[in-house]
Amino acid sequence: MFVQSAMRDLRYAMRQLRHAPGFTLAAILTLALGIASLTTVFTWIKAVMFDPYPRVTDPRSLRFVDATVHGGQGYHIRFDTYESLRDRDKSLENPALFTLVVLDLASPGAPPEALAGGLVTSNYFQLLGLQPQLGRFFTPGANERAYGQHDEVVLSDREWRLRFNADPGIVGQAITINRHPFTVIGVAPRDFAGIYGGMGELLWLPLSASRSLQAEPGADPLNSIGVMLAARLRPGVAHEAAAAELHTLARQFAAEAEARGGNMAGWDLNLRDSTHFEHGVFGVIGEQWPLLLGAAILLLVLVCINTASLLGQRAARRRREIAIRTSLGATSRRIASQLFAEALLLSLAGGVLGWAASLVLSKSLYALLPSFGLILSFNLSTDWRVLSLVAALVMLVALLCGMMPIRQALRSSQRDALYEGGHAVLGSSRNRWVKIASLGTQLGLCFVVLVGSALLLRTMVNVLNRSRGFDRENCMTALLSLSRSGYTKDKGLAFDTALLDELRSSPVVRGATLTSHLPMGDWGSGNTWDLAVPGYTPAKNESMSIVTDLEGPEFFRTMGISLVQGREFTDQDREGAPLVAVVNEDMARRYWPKGNALGSSVVLGKEKQAAQIVGIVKSYAYHNPQDTDPEPVLFLPVLQHYQADVFVAVRSRTTAEAVLPALRQAVGKLDGSLPLENAQTLRQVGEVLYQFSRIPVELLGVFSLASLLVATLGLYAVMAYAVTERSREFALRMAVGATRAQIVKLVVNGGLETVAAGLLIGGVGAFFAIRLLRSMLFGVAPFDPISFVAAALVLVLTVLVAGLAPAGRAASIQPMEALRTE
Repeated sequence: MFVQSAMRDLRYAMRQLRHAPGFTLAAILTLALGIASLTTVFTWIKAVMFDPYPRVTDPRSLRFVDATVHGGQGYHIRFDTYESLRDRDKSLENPALFTLVVLDLASPGAPPEALAGGLVTSNYFQLLGLQPQLGRFFTPGANERAYGQHDEVVLSDREWRLRFNADPGIVGQAITINRHPFTVIGVAPRDFAGIYGGMGELLWLPLSASRSLQAEPGADPLNSIGVMLAARLRPGVAHEAAAAELHTLARQFAAEAEARGGNMAGWDLNLRDSTHFEHGVFGVIGEQWPLLLGAAILLLVLVCINTASLLGQRAARRRREIAIRTSLGATSRRIASQLFAEALLLSLAGGVLGWAASLVLSKSLYALLPSFGLILSFNLSTDWRVLSLVAALVMLVALLCGMMPIRQALRSSQRDALYEGGHAVLGSSRNRWVKIASLGTQLGLCFVVLVGSALLLRTMVNVLNRSRGFDRENCMTALLSLSRSGYTKDKGLAFDTALLDELRSSPVVRGATLTSHLPMGDWGSGNTWDLAVPGYTPAKNESMSIVTDLEGPEFFRTMGISLVQGREFTDQDREGAPLVAVVNEDMARRYWPKGNALGSSVVLGKEKQAAQIVGIVKSYAYHNPQDTDPEPVLFLPVLQHYQADVFVAVRSRTTAEAVLPALRQAVGKLDGSLPLENAQTLRQVGEVLYQFSRIPVELLGVFSLASLLVATLGLYAVMAYAVTERSREFALRMAVGATRAQIVKLVVNGGLETVAAGLLIGGVGAFFAIRLLRSMLFGVAPFDPISFVAAALVLVLTVLVAGLAPAGRAASIQPMEALRTE
């Protein structure tokens, strides 16, 4: 009986909505917008917090360990740290090491292709609970220092299909990586791309194979390679307890290292979950999700209020119809059931359309984030959590949107409704304050989002306009990995010198240099060296690990970095020559406050080699353009301290793109099989970090526009209905002498009353919402008056635009015609 009644209500609702196509389409699209936004945000949150790694068993229970070095977070750890934790830690279970490396994979008849891979301990796949779809994984418990005994590789499903045509016979065959043969032992399950925070890996090698990847066969790679640690918490161990034990063990390890002569001041270990993983791009979404979720919820609330208001107006228009049906015997329950069926039908249609839109919108995450030249991999698939959210939203929206029209319809008196019609002069003026409060709430929600957008926009402008301290125009860069191509130190130094000579001889090249880190680049930033400064006594627990970059001849001139004193590096600063160094102004001020840095020396590393300071350069935007804290940086000549993987930077006489053929030709002439990786302009290098500043602005900007659109539609509908409802009032006013301008002013004043209510409600909401934005702001106060005034002006403009057509319609009413109409 209940099912039959419900089906009748739904059929009746479909007929009613079909008779009002404009209203139905507007309501469904508005609801779809709100549901799509929240579903998209939830899909992103799910991809980072709830199910970040496809195929991994219980991915939320994974924990990651990184280091604090010199006050900076997210540094890699070393293999000896892993060994210490493996033997002492009682909270972490089955710890495994992993890191992302770039490898050269060669195919027959083609030059090597650089791709991202994972270097992992033998228990890596066991920790993740994965099963191979082909072959096997590495043998758990294998000796990580048994170099050369396990030169094996596991392919990702993507690489297996694209490069090897899904050939099952690939297992057991040898492929060439970094000019060394590796045996394929298996293929990972479909959709698995590693656990490096959204950075996709295409194959995996054991740590014991790391020596086969390097050019110097005698060196022990595990003494220098940086890795991340992944593990699971033991049963019954809380995250906080495990983190506390980790801090205790870190202090013990640091004390032991300092007893052996190491400098571990300020060093610590941190326990992370996937949301706070410091590498990859998960951390970016993890930082943004409270803002995104709050904006999406506000938009959905705005949509619900708007739709409820539209349904309420529709119910008001049908008061006489409902009164007639009630007088003929229809019960209040029956009327309420049919009105709720309309709201439910609209919500279902909006939910289905919103879910379908979210499937497309969720993929925009890939376009939103910088890729760093690597493949991004997020688990954006729809699962029961997303579908449950959509179903819950549909029911919630149906309840919220259906309550107002049902309450309004059932409270109407039959007598009032039957006789109200043409005899009412002031129409709905008795509900004026209720409507102002409803519309004011919509505008208040808009105001909150607009203020947030204005603050973030001003932050982005401040970041973009901050002086960088180097010239990023007309400069082409690329990465050269000599280690992966088998270059020894002597061979690599000869290649570096020959390459610079080739480039400088080109007529289109103004300058060329080498560097371990490009200004405002990500790769190579933050590398530290331990040093001592003669005559400077460090404070207690002060770290003397200083950010150190290796630079080629004429680096500062090529980069457009100003020289304050002394000289920069030249071709004569090479092996065998006296060791030299250059420091930035921040370092000179910190360690030589009397201004005598030039000519002084620094003592480098465990070898305690003294390098004379021959130059001081202006401090520039080294990595993060939002960082205003003084950061000492030491620069050393790359020809005196060999770096196997370096960036080549070429300054053009015309445009950056004009020197790319010359760069390719120079590299090809010296080594035709050496890949030229990540060729991009210096401007593009810095745009990656600027893009991080743009992400919250772009996201909140989208929500602002959507909120304004919804509010404008709602305001227009309400004001248009108010004009229709008060047409007799306006006709009477005009009949007794009111001008058309006065009628327009009357309508607009009603909208401005709504704006006042919206600003009051929105101001209170913004006071609490801005607390979420404090950490994202740069160079702008949280309660910036310019942002608040701008948001208020946009709100006023929105009301004026929404009321323009209804006001014009009110002014065009013909008094006699309106008074004759029932």
